[in-house]
Amino acid sequence: MAVVDASVILSGMLPNDPRHEASKAWLIALASSGDCFSAPAILLSEVAAPLSRAYNLPEIAKEVVQTLATAPFAKIVPVSMPLANRAAVIAADYQIRGCDAVYVALAEALGEKLITLDKQQGERARDVVEIFQI
Repeated sequence: MAVVDASVILSGMLPNDPRHEASKAWLIALASSGDCFSAPAILLSEVAAPLSRAYNLPEIAKEVVQTLATAPFAKIVPVSMPLANRAAVIAADYQIRGCDAVYVALAEALGEKLITLDKQQGERARDVVEIFQI
């Protein structure tokens, strides 16, 4: 299992994204393998807002979020105070954006690699967790 950043999910859902095909193929392979990924609960809002803006259809974004929240291949993890505190330390120590640091902290806590398309997040988090960039 791995922690998946919102960048991967969004890329797989937005056909105009330059990494769409690679992200989509990775997500399909994951879902069909019976494996799953983990993500902090902030994934839901990080996916909803860009999808709603991209399609100008809030209902589509809400449906996608509901699917992610209940999908057997997605383990959505609440952001507890210990996780939030660790993310704050990671954000400060490695100058990683706040929400990005939550994904890093979750990957560290679970002992999993972080899958991301975010180059800055990946580069800055390498000293904390194993990074896989699609």
